[in-house]
Amino acid sequence: MKARLMLSALALAAGFGLSSVCLADISGTVKFDGEAPEPAQIDMSAVKECAAQHPDGAFDESLVVADGKLANVVVSVKADNLQGEVPKEAATLDQKGCQYHPHVVAVMVGQSLLVKNDDNFLHNVHALSIDNPAFNFGQPTKDLNGRKVDPMKTAERFKVKCDVHPWMGAQVAVFEHPYFAVSKEDGTFKIPGNLPDGEYTLVAWHEKLGEQEAKVMVSGGKAENAEFTFKPAAAKADDAANPGAVKLASLEKTVPVKDGACCEVSKAKTLKVAVKADAKPQAEQPQAAAK
Repeated sequence: MKARLMLSALALAAGFGLSSVCLADISGTVKFDGEAPEPAQIDMSAVKECAAQHPDGAFDESLVVADGKLANVVVSVKADNLQGEVPKEAATLDQKGCQYHPHVVAVMVGQSLLVKNDDNFLHNVHALSIDNPAFNFGQPTKDLNGRKVDPMKTAERFKVKCDVHPWMGAQVAVFEHPYFAVSKEDGTFKIPGNLPDGEYTLVAWHEKLGEQEAKVMVSGGKAENAEFTFKPAAAKADDAANPGAVKLASLEKTVPVKDGACCEVSKAKTLKVAVKADAKPQAEQPQAAAK
């Protein structure tokens, strides 16, 4: 099997044509087994501009379950030295209604990350990265063109927060290859990797429910449907348990494939918001590196 895969990769490199090699994407579903906890409602009453955009209330997005399906799960291929082209399209992190959209962003090393502001008032974008370029800047008003941050340099997971609105938080996962995806609200995901035949190990990560692994076979250019199931007992009681950044583990090879400056935020305005909301941001400690 290994020899055949290596020959397939060599055939691509030699320009023998795609017709001699079967390639496949990997799709699947992430399920939630059990009764989903009620999402915590965010009190935005102290900031009327935020509250006005959520007439039915705003809710925490760290655990989003619908019809037994789990959103915001990062699914990736576990493999060392797995190569692929850097996506040309920038990944986007937007701020709307005093919440980040999407809540979880996955990018490849070298891929651009564009930060937008859809609100007509100040947000501060503060990345808690360790090994990647840190960014911490303000967007004082609507910015639909967005601001590009320096491309990520290495695999890592870290949190992005807003120092003005302390309930705002998003997760960023950085990979050294393009074989990853984030599950949608219906739990589905698709890793558009054009992967050759072979057995792959997938890793599914959720910010509160931890990690799982699953094997999937690609044969004849078709992949088995991958499925993950998380249980509520694994949920962390407090988001403070996952506050900062974590290095992604050195990924084990399974199949050979060839192929800051800080912003100037008004202290008076920030203090006013913190006092009104009765929720001053706390210092966050970096997470230990994943094994």
